[in-house]
Amino acid sequence: MKRTIKNVLMLLAALFIAACSSDDDEYAGEGLMGKWDLIEVQNGPAGMCQDGYSTKYESKSVVIQIQGGNTVEFTYSDGRTETMPLKLEDADAYQSNLPVLTIGGAPFGFEVASTRLKLHYLGAYYCDHIPATFIFKRTR
Repeated sequence: MKRTIKNVLMLLAALFIAACSSDDDEYAGEGLMGKWDLIEVQNGPAGMCQDGYSTKYESKSVVIQIQGGNTVEFTYSDGRTETMPLKLEDADAYQSNLPVLTIGGAPFGFEVASTRLKLHYLGAYYCDHIPATFIFKRTR
């Protein structure tokens, strides 16, 4: 389990490599503001091309807090924190039916329900797999 968490954290770190910024109030109507706990990653490289592959995560393995509309603070189970820029993007540029945001430059289509946030990775990937979807549960 520790190896799996480490692999996901390395995947998250690899995805969030560039920087950008945004206005503070862009996300107020989207329901993105708040604290979110990673509960599952679907598909992605760990699934080795198996559609429907899923990895579950213990509570507080990775917690994100979207604050001020232009930053995301990551808190990891080992106590480390990291802040990355957040920006709303033009969905047409990514040929996405979902609204698109970038976290540290990595693009994600996103869906927000009252208690769930799904981030569908839209960026380039260099192996034959289904791009990952990160699922978070709202904690506040």
